[in-house]
Amino acid sequence: MIAGSLVAILGAASVAAEPAIRPSKSTADQLEQISAVVRRQIEAGLIPGAIVYIAERGKPAYFAAQGFADLEARKPVSSDTIFRLYSMTKPLTCAAVMTLYDEGLIGLDDPVKSYLPEFSRMTVRTPSGIVEANRDLTIRDLLTHTSGLSYEVTNSAVSADYRDADVFAIRNRQAESLESHVKRLARLPLASQPGAAWTYGESMGVLGRVVEVVSGETFRTYLKRRVLEPLDMRDTDFFVPREKAGRLMQLYTKSPTTALAKAQDLAQYGGSYLMPPMLEYGGAGLVGTTEDYMKFAQMLLDKGSHGGRRILSSKSVRLMTTNALPEALGDQPLAASGRAPGVGFGFCGLVVARRSGESPPGNVGEYAWGGWASTNFWIDPKRDLAGLVMTQVIPDVPGSGTLYDEVRQVVYGTAPQR
Repeated sequence: MIAGSLVAILGAASVAAEPAIRPSKSTADQLEQISAVVRRQIEAGLIPGAIVYIAERGKPAYFAAQGFADLEARKPVSSDTIFRLYSMTKPLTCAAVMTLYDEGLIGLDDPVKSYLPEFSRMTVRTPSGIVEANRDLTIRDLLTHTSGLSYEVTNSAVSADYRDADVFAIRNRQAESLESHVKRLARLPLASQPGAAWTYGESMGVLGRVVEVVSGETFRTYLKRRVLEPLDMRDTDFFVPREKAGRLMQLYTKSPTTALAKAQDLAQYGGSYLMPPMLEYGGAGLVGTTEDYMKFAQMLLDKGSHGGRRILSSKSVRLMTTNALPEALGDQPLAASGRAPGVGFGFCGLVVARRSGESPPGNVGEYAWGGWASTNFWIDPKRDLAGLVMTQVIPDVPGSGTLYDEVRQVVYGTAPQR
């Protein structure tokens, strides 16, 4: 087990805490293995730099910032580096939705049309053509990605519909409001009947709009007031203000055959994150630090409380972090996203419901998700452990990034010795 309060400072790391407990030799070797994993990926040109942060029993077990936030300028990653979170925005959106649930302002099985009338008459694209949806979309459908809403960039039945309608929130974040985006989305057919399949897509963006309608506030305002500020997530927002601009890590792309290439400010990746966007999108769009996101992860481990203050009810956290997919979807409902058998989905994040010989290292009950630019987090209630692996590389081949997997192999003692 990783030592409970050791902070490893390697490479370009910068942290305030000092180790309170001297690690055993075996633990020290394990910590060095984590640093070696990151170092090898930097030296191989797979990533420019990264931060890995592991906490156990509510205390830092490992924190190291290595490599560069800007390769060309040789600017090191530091403890306050800001990352584009992309889909790691989704669990935070879920927390905002669940505050409304805790207050009795929404029900999980409420029809979405009760809040957004544009979803009153949905259609579904099938092999034989477009048909009417057999039931209304619900809030639960959105939370579990079983709504039938998809993404342009996924290989689904409606990818061409999204592409033809130019419905891609990340690319259009500076061009339209959340209200406009969701109304355009509602005019398109679904990829499946509601509840019939797990389809990764625009569901969390629609939830952000539900938050706006129910609360009477913009999504950003509500998210900050009810989630980010109570968690003291000071550097998490939909853009980086001018005084923090120098802390935003450069964004890179990588294919199996090419070197890292700068992608910062390109429209297909969201454009400039130094400007407030028109589209405050619940499915992506937030930026933040590892320290900020660890506060959120630890709140989930602590069943909804932070610093003596309750953010979510324990019931809401349990709903978020328990597999919510029906048995009818099979034992591998997330197969299209590369997940092993036994991996289900709670609200806005995957849940390890069962382990098998194909399972990656870890424990039943884990809750996790990641972002497009190779940011990942997980919580492991059995170990009382939370982990973050953060860089800024968009792989040309989805799922080709290995940093997160290799770090987890070390944490769970399954990494090959080198």
